[in-house]
Amino acid sequence: MRNTEVAYKDVFLIPLAAYDEGQYAAMLIVKECNGVQRASGVLGHFPCAGTARSFALDYGMAEIDHRQPKPQSGASAMRHAA
Repeated sequence: MRNTEVAYKDVFLIPLAAYDEGQYAAMLIVKECNGVQRASGVLGHFPCAGTARSFALDYGMAEIDHRQPKPQSGASAMRHAA
């Protein structure tokens, strides 16, 4: 699985997708400029890894911007705040 850091404003976002019981769990790591990192926990489950990573990235950008993330089709109802 390919994990890419995405520079967004003053942080780096690392969207992750982990295979979990037939679907992919979307997660996010946020790296701040001072080296502090935090992880989101599972944000939802998706049918493919690319969709899971895309949702995690959108979620991280929305969190940084203090807005609600856009809903993604195919996501399970399970969502946790980062």
